[in-house]
Amino acid sequence: MASLVLLIAAAVISAPVGLILGTWTAMRRGKAADHTVSGISLVIAALPEFVIGVGLIVMLSTTVFRIFPSVTLAAPGEAVWERPIQLVLPVLTLVLVVTPYITRMMRATMIDVLDSGYVEMARLKGLPERTVITRHALPHAVAPVAQVIALQLAWLAGGVVVVEFLFRYPGIGQALIDAVNNRDVEVVQAVTLLIAALYIVVNLLADVIGILTNPKLRMTL
Repeated sequence: MASLVLLIAAAVISAPVGLILGTWTAMRRGKAADHTVSGISLVIAALPEFVIGVGLIVMLSTTVFRIFPSVTLAAPGEAVWERPIQLVLPVLTLVLVVTPYITRMMRATMIDVLDSGYVEMARLKGLPERTVITRHALPHAVAPVAQVIALQLAWLAGGVVVVEFLFRYPGIGQALIDAVNNRDVEVVQAVTLLIAALYIVVNLLADVIGILTNPKLRMTL
């Protein structure tokens, strides 16, 4: 349950932020804002999750600012969400790992959609730019990005192991590491199957969302 809270929090934040940033940069392609966001997202995407986590600990927990705890402070039997402040750094680490990929994919897809004929036709009809973006461009751009979001969320199921170990977070990742150290084969198998099942479910949901959000595919149902 603790890992699920971590994954849901990271997904709820990273998905809309990535979609908004990708759309915003696509509408400003070639400008300074586009180059800045693209450069920052490229640098962050190249960093492993443990590097981002250690950097956040240095910046926000130990050396520069001492705002958030560097490790989980929950007592045995205490739910992690009872102290929301200890969730900030693990969630922020996962968000920074996932968001650049969503942003870059959304930007590329949105640029292709904005150059399409039906978007140009909508503009020639005199529709407001907000209507063109929300009703004509976004529905066609979100469908392929849904696959990227699904892959990133599925990655979270495995990547959370490193993050939980880094912040001593009492979740499925910590349980997997303890099982490996204790050579508990049954627990390792159970956790691995759970992560694989989550990966399959997330990809299935992505396919459904991709069909529902794409007007062309939705009309064929």
